Amino acid sequence: MKHKRNLGMTVVALMAMAQSALRLYFGLGTIGVLGSDMEAQLTTLLENPVTDPLLPLAIPFFLLGAFGIVTAIGLLAGRSWGVYGTIALSAVTIIYDAWAMAAVQCTAVMGMVLPAIFIIYLMIASYRSKQAKGAAA
Repeated sequence: MKHKRNLGMTVVALMAMAQSALRLYFGLGTIGVLGSDMEAQLTTLLENPVTDPLLPLAIPFFLLGAFGIVTAIGLLAGRSWGVYGTIALSAVTIIYDAWAMAAVQCTAVMGMVLPAIFIIYLMIASYRSKQAKGAAA
């Protein structure tokens, strides 16, 4: 199922890219690649500091960021795998942020907002696309 790229899909893709870039940035900052000042700043934001932030924080952020950019490119290209990938990745992001909210810091709930919007918008757009194809047939 090939989706036409409309303004809404473009906005979702650009927001997904921005969120993915910020997740990559946070992951790099958490492991100290962006300097010890950034690492110290990020670890002081955590309510329950993690002794080794690489495994529970940085790796998931790298994966979510990298896959998010890939699926956003799929959205911009109008590919169905971009839509389904973004929906799946958004669901995984919500699950990860729910864990982070419970285990690390309550402000992780903010990480659920955009993925929830992505899921709702993409499911509505997919449903409308299927209805339009059904009506045309």
